[in-house]
Amino acid sequence: MLELGKVFNRKFTRRDFLKYSSSLAILLGLSEMYVPQIASALEQIVSKKQPVIWLNGAACTGCTVSFANTNYPSVAELVLDRLSVKYMETLMAASGEVAEKALDDAIAQFKGKYVMVLEGAIPTKDRGIYLTVAGEPFVDKVRKVAEGAAVNIAMGTCASFGGIPAAGPNPTGCKGLKDVIGGTVVNIPGCPAHPDWLVGTIVNVLLFGKTPELDQFGRPKLFYGKLIHENCPRRGGYEQGRFIKSFGEELPDIEGCMGAKGCRGPVTSADCPHRLWNSGVNFCIAASAPCAGCTEPAFPQEFLYEPIPEVAKTIKAGETDKKKSAVGTFGASLGGAIAGAAAAAGGLYFAKEKARYEAADKSEGV
Repeated sequence: MLELGKVFNRKFTRRDFLKYSSSLAILLGLSEMYVPQIASALEQIVSKKQPVIWLNGAACTGCTVSFANTNYPSVAELVLDRLSVKYMETLMAASGEVAEKALDDAIAQFKGKYVMVLEGAIPTKDRGIYLTVAGEPFVDKVRKVAEGAAVNIAMGTCASFGGIPAAGPNPTGCKGLKDVIGGTVVNIPGCPAHPDWLVGTIVNVLLFGKTPELDQFGRPKLFYGKLIHENCPRRGGYEQGRFIKSFGEELPDIEGCMGAKGCRGPVTSADCPHRLWNSGVNFCIAASAPCAGCTEPAFPQEFLYEPIPEVAKTIKAGETDKKKSAVGTFGASLGGAIAGAAAAAGGLYFAKEKARYEAADKSEGV
């Protein structure tokens, strides 16, 4: 048996260990050829536990629930065996002064070594008085914990970009983590975020000693490197110009595109079609719901269930042309036209949000 078995407090054979390493390779999007390297790295760090401080801001706690549903590895293995969670308000047994002392002790003992995970947005208006923890404005607590962290992770769209709490009129001045502390922040947006996205990011830190490569919005390219549209199961309907016009409607012989019902797949980056939810069962579009674009900085303020403007215009133009041409010709021409319009819309959207997000790099806080 490996010494790993002692850490996991159960019998852990070499075969179990390699299966575990294989699951991590899949999670990180690596080839099976990397399994020996992953196994070797795990053996070297197996006696170490990564300290984590998890803070909860303005949110529904959905990301905690999502995290608790992770399977690769299981949340029990991750929390109890791979990580050492020093503070997590929604799951820890301690409360009051005991909990706050545990937080202060963890910051002092593991300064420069722990990972901070923030769930939820940060109220900043009127010096953050709209959310206080132990008599302290939450925004001050976030800054204090972030200052001593080795890695700062924003879990969910609320923590990443403000999300629903920051939607207009935003009376409490909610903001995402980077807009408050500046510097490098690993954003793992989603409403809620998929557990694999957080687990994969933490595993990447444990294995390679650094965060994954990030995109222009601070998201790991491992999970947010492609548009949902690229692997959408309803892509065929999109290319043929066959759109669902009413919720609950199904088209004959094809899964119709939901672009007419406001699907944001063409401008939303995430690997949902491959990752799937509820232990690999389903995701929004496959469940006949339009993508709401919940991993993007503009969600939910600009992501309503209305067609993307450029796509809506193209659909309308295509419906006029349909009266003059056969369905096949219409589908071929409209597919290309919509692809171009969606690309243009995506380009404008990303340029706008990238400028806003990069401005936060120069910010020194609220």
